[in-house]
Amino acid sequence: MLFLVGAGLSEGGLTEEALELLKRKQVKVYAEKYTGWFGERIPDLEDKLGKKVTMLERSGLEDNINSLVDQAKKDDVAVLVSGDPLVATTHKIACIEAKKADVKVKVIHASSIVGSAIGESGLDFYRFGQVCTIPAWSEHYKPVSFYETVEKNLANNLHSVLLLDYDPKVGSIQPSYAADLLLQAEKRYKKGVIKPSTRLIVLHNLSLDGEQKLILTVEATKTLRMGQGPTIMILPAKMSEVEKESTAAMLGV
Repeated sequence: MLFLVGAGLSEGGLTEEALELLKRKQVKVYAEKYTGWFGERIPDLEDKLGKKVTMLERSGLEDNINSLVDQAKKDDVAVLVSGDPLVATTHKIACIEAKKADVKVKVIHASSIVGSAIGESGLDFYRFGQVCTIPAWSEHYKPVSFYETVEKNLANNLHSVLLLDYDPKVGSIQPSYAADLLLQAEKRYKKGVIKPSTRLIVLHNLSLDGEQKLILTVEATKTLRMGQGPTIMILPAKMSEVEKESTAAMLGV
């Protein structure tokens, strides 16, 4: 059997159900290294579980889904995932491949960064549009399609969740870098969607040490410096009066 186990946003995000499963002697435990709080805390987790935890790089998970599924035909295999297991496409593919191989899958859910960020922002959950990612640019890779998503959301007066590209060695790209890319995209499209005065909500290390929750302009975000760890940004549409009060209360502004 294949188990996809949500680890939540912090060590406390593992439910009793998850811990009981992972402690079972016959369950082989893997942990996705690509994102997650447990990278440096694996020794502590191994002590708690009383067993070895095998780390998987992102490529190790994506390239070896079939081998994990094959292993799950004869053994109980648990893959520990940061946040909620079914937010990422990779884990949905694991479910598809398991179904093809007639392998049963059980999912243990946990808090996700997107759901937590929306809640912590104080904005109305029902007023969010399509989610987009701001990717790290390289010399030959400079996509700006996130601009079109934000434009469409704002045209419908919907808030935009901006996921920041993630490097397992350094964490999310810096909000300052993402803010600069937003302005670079504006220069390319020239539709007046992103201005230096456009507001952003920046949420860093939610539920972890060094948690920060800020609301500031794109121009101010360009000079923002944060440490390592998961970061997510929200570009709000026009807020209702209730949202203004809730955001002020949640973000402490």
